[in-house]
Amino acid sequence: MRQLSLYTIRVRALAAASASVSSPTAAAARPIALCSRLGSSVAFAATAAVAGRTGIHRLLSSTERVRCYSTKSSRPDNESDAAVGSPEKHEFKAETKKLLHIVAHSLYSQREVFVRELISNASDALEKLRHLQTINSDVSSDTQLAIDITTDADKKTIVFSDSGIGMTEEELKENLGTIARSGSKAFIEKMQDSEGTKDTANTIVGQFGVGFYSAFMIGDKITVFTRSATPGSQGYCWESDGLGSYTLAKADNLPVGTKIVIHVKDDAKEFLEENKLNDIIKKYSNFVGFPISVNGKRANTIEALWTKDKNSITQEEHENFYRFVSNSWDDPMYHLVYKADGPMSIRSILYVPTRNPESAGFERVKPGVNLYSRKVLIMPNATGLLSEWLRFVQGVVDSEDLPLNLSRELLQNGPVIKRLQSIVTSRIIKWLQEESRNDAEKYAKFFKTYGVFIKEGVCQDLSNQEQISKLLRFETSNKDEGELISLDDYVERMPSDQNNIYYLCTPNRKFAIDSPYYEPFKKHGTEVLFLHHPLDEFVMGRLAEFNGKRLVSADSEDANKELKKWNEEELAKDSTAGESAAALTKEESYDLTSWMLPIFGSGVKEVKVADRYMTYPMILTDFDSPAVRNMMKMMAQGSDQPVPMRPCVVEVNPRDPVIKRLNSLRTKNEELARKISMQLYYNALIAAGIMDDPRSMLKHLNEIIAIATENL
Repeated sequence: MRQLSLYTIRVRALAAASASVSSPTAAAARPIALCSRLGSSVAFAATAAVAGRTGIHRLLSSTERVRCYSTKSSRPDNESDAAVGSPEKHEFKAETKKLLHIVAHSLYSQREVFVRELISNASDALEKLRHLQTINSDVSSDTQLAIDITTDADKKTIVFSDSGIGMTEEELKENLGTIARSGSKAFIEKMQDSEGTKDTANTIVGQFGVGFYSAFMIGDKITVFTRSATPGSQGYCWESDGLGSYTLAKADNLPVGTKIVIHVKDDAKEFLEENKLNDIIKKYSNFVGFPISVNGKRANTIEALWTKDKNSITQEEHENFYRFVSNSWDDPMYHLVYKADGPMSIRSILYVPTRNPESAGFERVKPGVNLYSRKVLIMPNATGLLSEWLRFVQGVVDSEDLPLNLSRELLQNGPVIKRLQSIVTSRIIKWLQEESRNDAEKYAKFFKTYGVFIKEGVCQDLSNQEQISKLLRFETSNKDEGELISLDDYVERMPSDQNNIYYLCTPNRKFAIDSPYYEPFKKHGTEVLFLHHPLDEFVMGRLAEFNGKRLVSADSEDANKELKKWNEEELAKDSTAGESAAALTKEESYDLTSWMLPIFGSGVKEVKVADRYMTYPMILTDFDSPAVRNMMKMMAQGSDQPVPMRPCVVEVNPRDPVIKRLNSLRTKNEELARKISMQLYYNALIAAGIMDDPRSMLKHLNEIIAIATENL
């Protein structure tokens, strides 16, 4: 088989980057896991040395302590929340001033993520309270578990309120007074020691206790009002400007839960706009499992569809959710709800759009799958989650096993991410294979829309190449125009003595049918795949074989052995009919081919009698394919030098009338014979699809016409 050189088929595969803190102690130690009530669900490389210590904040450990409390008290407005008594001033622990500066100025690439972080923390607090209510029938509440956000343009404040578990004085000191303190980690560890609490533990978003401090990116002062669900707890007011210290004072008449008041900087007033906050919530936190309101209006209205049982999701729900995640108005062609608990926890919902935007000439589309962790957006259009060739797939992948970096914006490289990519990619391939078997006609429409992506996958994704190749579809000489078959279909129909899958690359079906390279296959009754896309030749060269059968181009040297055998069979039939005498003798053929070789110049390395059956005077073999030649010309753009052609082989048909008359003509009118020989060579270049510009032969063709019509 002709060995095709891609030179380079470049397919971008952007790996997810990781971030780290440049503290000398942080670089050397492992992360402290899972966050406090106001911590963040982000990976943080702060160490025990930086954090001061690794002790865990006190939890509600006694059922008796929980039974007595209620959350019925209504949340007071901003005016009624105030500290009572003299506030105590405390210094932050563990070089907090330096770490606060990093969080507020360097950690996050976009300031808007403070909304995501504070909502995630509020969700954690609500989840903790709901868990306690679930395991203890005496714990009840008339207050809705919800997150409320209010803005006040005059006071320049944004307020995040939740009716969650709240904090005690000790927890405030431990969790807000120490950067990278992990309250959620302690809560999860305690729950996982109990039976039946694993699912609740997995819904806790917080991981590393820095998300709360993201509020300092847009605020110059933060005030926290909180009261713990612990019975008889005192309310407290925590306040800091993020410059190295905080104050802590008692506060009366507070309901159970937490309220965070951000005093917005002058350069962050845009976040006081209701529409702005709604857009951020829709982007990052739309699927949080609790109601979120902005100035009294519900902000998260779309359900996390991937968490539902796939059989309970209606077609209308699929269509609406697809339009939400893809920002499109068409309907999905296919949908997949995929869940797995091992070897990784994965919850996903994926779609194939009806239309391919790249087919209309638009730029290369971004990856269409958004990555979530516990229903909180980690990375929109997640690069690296799937192979580049699957960028047409839209949807959501949610995994609680993600190794996130500190800002939760980028994935850390590692085996977990590679494993996630492998699992999801394999499932998508299997999904498409299932769809192709369930409805071949519908899949044919899919392939006509997205076939170029599948072909790109064969070239790019070597680890899945064999399975991706089963998704390929091609026209064939045995079917009508427009009908597509798979490589499996071809192999199933192959005669037992056929070892190769034959294909022919041409611009369209008519060229393939009329091609001299298809002629011997048609004569013998052998099926040939007709390939019309510019990428097809590279795909076949990259694939090389399928199910143990070699992929062989009909115009390649690798086909000659089989064609020679078929030709000998045809010659034997012709001999019995007395037609072999009409061909040039071996001596005549040798003289003619020897005479032709210097005429064609350096572009031809050999002229010989054809070994294959054909009715054409002349063809070329052992040449660079049109696809490879086009690639060479693209690489040479900007150069004044022509692209050299690899010397090929000219095969002459000794039975063709033109060749026989040409042999006689060369002794009578050699000049005309030379011109006709060159014209036959040009015709062969065109038939092979490798003539750079057919207009170059017009002068030569006109000279032949002039000589031929001279005596008319």
